[in-house]
Amino acid sequence: MNYNEQFKELFLQMKGEVAAIASTSSNRLATVQESYLLVGKYCELVKPADEFDSIQEEVEFFKKVRPGFEAELIYFGELYFILSSLPERRRDAIRFLQKQYSPLQVYCQRYQLLYEYWCLGRSGFDMDLFVRSDRNRTLMLTSPLPIGDAFTTPAGKVVARFRAYKELHGYLGKEISNLKNRKEKESHSFKWTATKAALVELAYALKASGAINNGNLSIREIAMHLERAFQQDLSQFYRTFQEIRIRKNSRTTFLDRLKEKLESWMDNTDLNSRGEG
Repeated sequence: MNYNEQFKELFLQMKGEVAAIASTSSNRLATVQESYLLVGKYCELVKPADEFDSIQEEVEFFKKVRPGFEAELIYFGELYFILSSLPERRRDAIRFLQKQYSPLQVYCQRYQLLYEYWCLGRSGFDMDLFVRSDRNRTLMLTSPLPIGDAFTTPAGKVVARFRAYKELHGYLGKEISNLKNRKEKESHSFKWTATKAALVELAYALKASGAINNGNLSIREIAMHLERAFQQDLSQFYRTFQEIRIRKNSRTTFLDRLKEKLESWMDNTDLNSRGEG
């Protein structure tokens, strides 16, 4: 078996546990802290082989596998700072969150060439960047790369932060949007009374079916619309979806229940009725 396969399963397991933490607590700061500690324990398990079977396997580990775990650790660390520093007043909170974009942008500009290389999915310099060697400290630089360690290459550490900042950028956008629309949500008469996981399941079903805008909306846009419509915080929708994916029984529990309830309604509704009630 490819050395990296074990870590792909481990990553999904970690995501599932993080999603479980988010679903059992309403205290966001405590949830982030617990998630950070959990991810830290998983990161300790993700170590490179003494010798990989192939260069491709080594590249995959240092370019994708290890940075994936490190990115989650960085994300929750940054998120903890943001939540612990967030002002109480809505207007001040929005301004504070908007300022958090700047460090993310500066970091990506600092390593602009490597950032473009990563964003475009290029692989021409992978042998130099993601194989254990001193050579990758001198390539594609607008700023010196950080020092690597026993678990990753210098370029791998930068990629991990790119991934974390991309996720954080998405969080900031959602949180700012939520705060701006808080008054609208508070005055809305429709409330979602099923579970948050059920709403996420519905969002992905709408995306997969192309039922909205002929499928041209992203899952993020659909989630944001459902957030506003039903006064729900879906900022962690991706993690919730990961938990849904690894369900042992039916992965479409809510959709199955909808079908069952609708068919029962039809069976029990008089033919002369319009089905209202």
